[in-house]
Amino acid sequence: MGIGASRIDTFETQNPLRPERPPITGQSGLEALQRAEAIDGYRKQVAASSINRLARAGQDYVPSPFSVNRSIPPPNPMEPWPSGQVIWMDPTADEGLPHTRPPYYICMSRTFPTADLANTLLHERVHLSQRANKSAWDKLLAELWSFKPWVGTIPSDIDSRRRLNPDLLWAPFYCWKDQYVPLALFQSTTQPDLQEIDLVWWDTKSRTLHREAPPGWTEFFGNNPAGEHPFEIAAYLVASNPSQNKAYQVLKPRLSELPTKEIF
Repeated sequence: MGIGASRIDTFETQNPLRPERPPITGQSGLEALQRAEAIDGYRKQVAASSINRLARAGQDYVPSPFSVNRSIPPPNPMEPWPSGQVIWMDPTADEGLPHTRPPYYICMSRTFPTADLANTLLHERVHLSQRANKSAWDKLLAELWSFKPWVGTIPSDIDSRRRLNPDLLWAPFYCWKDQYVPLALFQSTTQPDLQEIDLVWWDTKSRTLHREAPPGWTEFFGNNPAGEHPFEIAAYLVASNPSQNKAYQVLKPRLSELPTKEIF
């Protein structure tokens, strides 16, 4: 996604250089995770949720203890995505699933496939943009996708099965067309797996749970595996760049409106 000349000039004036943050491991990685935890309490929330704790049993949520000799593809300076800083993690951490932690960390397994690294980093950098520029994202999502933040309640038996996602902790619920809240629920309550979830929709008007997509959802968003949240949908679409997806067709031309603010 390119941006116009005026946006490039503004970006280069305000941000002559993106912060250079080499990947970290070991003690530096531990200190970064401690900083993140003080902000979002992710691991504390995992510990407090029996199903999320069980899904992560036996994992080591720690950085790689030694340096990792791998290069990091830089962000495209023509696009508004923050650089972030990679923490090379133990391969078992969150089943090796990449994710972000505040304020600008990207947690990646040290064994993550090189062929997928650039696209995955793009996905995670979109999440960093969402962290840094929530109001701008909320404006786009409301105007283009009919998604708005939601502060209602979900029955405890449903909420207790919800997979905690560190990319979404700070803005967990969004409502589509003022009625439907997408959720990612673990398929199994006895052997939960982070990658085995059901996408469901909480109907805020009837207060019922739907396993079938709401009318118009699939036609607009497609069969998106990241459909649990508009932030995930957007990151997935930006990284995959699907030309025929209707949601992306309306979003792509407006991405240049996002602030180019870095996270310091």
